[in-house]
Amino acid sequence: MPNHFKKIERKAFAIFITLTFIAAAIGITLLILGKPAASKWLATSGLLSTITGVIQLEIGGLFERLTQHYGNDEQYPFGPSSHVTREIIDNPDRPFRTWVRNVSFFNLKTGFWLIIVGTLVQVLAVWV
Repeated sequence: MPNHFKKIERKAFAIFITLTFIAAAIGITLLILGKPAASKWLATSGLLSTITGVIQLEIGGLFERLTQHYGNDEQYPFGPSSHVTREIIDNPDRPFRTWVRNVSFFNLKTGFWLIIVGTLVQVLAVWV
């Protein structure tokens, strides 16, 4: 499965690290001035920092290194054992259910995107 994020991940990192520092600078300035919006800006900076960290881990290859063991053809030359294969394949007569199950439990990028979306929702919640 191609990773379309690879094409823009370095630009995304640069954008998010810049936004993190801008939000932190605004937050610190407002804190020094005693403005109540300082907490929102500092919280936003922290949440943006989380997104930036996850993107950096993706760029650095942490997620790929963690999964190399399980994709090792030498250790598993015929694929995973039959009970694992049955779990992955699920029921071919129910393609939608199989797709949902595979995306939910076996696609490693799902967790990455859940962290990104969750953090963005938190940023929105801070400002609502």
